This record gives sequence, C-alpha cells and structure tokens, in this order.
Amino acid sequence: MNITKKLPVWRAIAWDVPAWLTYPLLAFLVSRALIFGAGLIADLMLPTDPGHWLADKDSRFVSMWAKWDSQYYVDIAAEGYWFTPKAQSNVAFFPLYPLLMRLVAPLAGDSEARAGLLISNLSFLLALMLLYALTEIELDAGAARRTVFYVSFFPTAFFFSAVYTESLFMLLGVAAMFCARKRWWLVAALLGMLASATRNVGALLWALVMWEWLRAQGWRLSQARKKETWLNLGQGLMRNWAEVFIIAIIPLGLFGYMYFLKENFERPLAFVETQAAWGRQMLGPIQSVGNSLKLILAGDMNKSWITSLWNLGAFAAFTAAVPFVWRRLGGGYAAYVLVQLIIASSAGTGSMIRYVLPLFPVFMLLGDWGRREWLDRVITPSFAVVLGAFTAVFVNWIFVA
Repeated sequence: MNITKKLPVWRAIAWDVPAWLTYPLLAFLVSRALIFGAGLIADLMLPTDPGHWLADKDSRFVSMWAKWDSQYYVDIAAEGYWFTPKAQSNVAFFPLYPLLMRLVAPLAGDSEARAGLLISNLSFLLALMLLYALTEIELDAGAARRTVFYVSFFPTAFFFSAVYTESLFMLLGVAAMFCARKRWWLVAALLGMLASATRNVGALLWALVMWEWLRAQGWRLSQARKKETWLNLGQGLMRNWAEVFIIAIIPLGLFGYMYFLKENFERPLAFVETQAAWGRQMLGPIQSVGNSLKLILAGDMNKSWITSLWNLGAFAAFTAAVPFVWRRLGGGYAAYVLVQLIIASSAGTGSMIRYVLPLFPVFMLLGDWGRREWLDRVITPSFAVVLGAFTAVFVNWIFVA
C-alpha cells in the first residue's frame, strides 16, 4: 500500500526555490530585522546630542542610516565634487556610489539619502546570493550557508545597510570573482573596473582575476619549479592573449577618477592628499599598529582606547587568517586579503573593523570552519549581540568605524 505524504504549501514552495536564493534571503531578512529593530529602539530611547546633520527631513528612518561619511556621498550626489588643499574634501570618496545615488534619486522621492539606502540594501542582498554561489563552488553548500549568515551578522554589518560603499564594493568584488571562476573574463573585468571606481583598492581585483586566469591555464604556484608548468602557461598566453588585455582594464576605474581629478583640480592624487585632513597619513602598517598598541597599553579607558582595541583586534584576526585562506582557498584570495589589509593599515588602524567587511575570502574560510558545531553555535549569536550594540551606538551619532 502506497501512502503519499502531503507537504505543507510553504514547504512545497520552498522545495523548488534554489538554495542560493533562500539562504541569502533568510540571512538578509533576519539580520536586517535585527539592525533595523535595534536602530529604531536606540533612536527612540537613547539621547542624541543636538545639532547633527539630518540626511532626510521627511524620514527619521532614512536619516538613521546616513551618518558620518554618508554626508559626503549625499553631497557628491547632489552637488558634485569640490577640493580644498589641506582640508577635508569630498574628493576622498570615489564616484561610482554617489553617481548611482544621483541616478536612483528620482525613483526615491528625489532624495539622495533614500537612493543610497536602497542601493546599499539591494547590493548587499545580491552580494549574499553571489557569495553563496561562489562559496559553494570553492567549498561546499554547508560552508556557503554559514558564510552568508556570518557576514550578515558580523559586528559592523550594519554598514551594509547604511549610506556607505561597503555593500556595493563587496557585491562587485564577489561578482567579479564569481565570473572569473566561470571563465567569463570580460564580465569579470568590467565588474572589477566598476569596483576600482568605488574604492581605490578595487584595482586589486586585477591581481585576483589574473591569478584565476593563470589557474585556468593550468599554472600553479606549487608547481612553479616544473618546466611543463611554464610551457602550459606559454601555450595559454598564445591561445588566449586577448583575455589578458581584457583583464587589464580593471584598474581603469581608478585611472579614470584620477584623470577627472587632474582635469578639474590639477591634482590626480587629490583623494590621497585630502586623507591627511582626517589624520590619515601613510605611516606604514608597522608604525600604525605600533601607535595603536601604545594607546591601548597606556590604559586610558576612553572612547579612543575602546575603538583602538576593536580595530586592532579586527586587523590582527583578519591578518592571522591569511595563511589559512591561502591553504584552503588559494594564493589569489590570500593575496587579495593581505594587500588590502596592508593598504588600509598603512594610514592607521582606525575604522579597520569596517574596512574588513568586504574581505569575503575570510568569511568563506570562517564558513568552512563553522562545520564544527560548537563553533557555529558560538559565532552567530556572539556576532548578533555585538552587532545590535554597535548599531545602537551608530544611529546615535557615536563613531564606530
């Protein structure tokens, strides 16, 4: 006798939805419910000093997610760029994100802040979907599920929903690498070019995509001593030389912005010059880390001490993960993480806990480690608690990163 068990409607529907959609969407909805809820409660119950900039006079909710650097992006989208030597100028912020804000603003009630909020959240959702797909290719489905949850609940993951570039930059980075793994070199290069127009470190995607191209030709660093490895590479160059030139367009986003600055302000490196006005000078990672350690060891338990501790901890943790990324995911991913950490820390470790957000290979590694049940049970709840606390601090105009 055959007995057919009827499934509930919701389970029958879910059964047909691909995992790359369901798990990222669930991670997005639950984590965004946490930060939006924590933000609203904190905004209503905790006192905020008066006189702060208001991003959207008609929406308290939108203004909650446009703090600190958001003002510069809204300013660029609304008014364009300006540069004052030796002073804080909005040329420090790259053009793609504010350009998208300007384009989307008419669809968002002519509000650049609302447009930024929409772009950030949509970019984050798409980034989670592609990150799931990429992690499944590199590792497995279990690691992919854990990865999207870990990155969604990371303590500073509220920046993915704020009027900041974190979500757009991660989307373009993950998408470029996903396309490279699929051998879609032109699409990968175009996405990388857009990433380098979002942040200067986006140009590093050239190295990551190029490393993947080398792997596609059969080249392996571990086999670099073998003659046939280089013969295979030479044959690959002869067959696919055009792909190398295609990948080389990735830094054009950065160079295009430098050309714009030269033509308008006669300062192609104005975005570097103005960093000094924020106290960010190219000291090198060793001196920057040393300065943070001195502040921490001084024992003055003030806001700067706590911020330095969080940022230095994030830098140390992600740097320590680099050898494990190399071992599990390959040299290209490891170099991508390491060079970004070096560049970011060279001007100081401040805001490091935000800068590490788009370093998706580390979250992929963490997703792989999370196969240990005890670790998985620790990571997400711990991240969620700190995420809620940091969100409450951020929406009340207290600097986090």
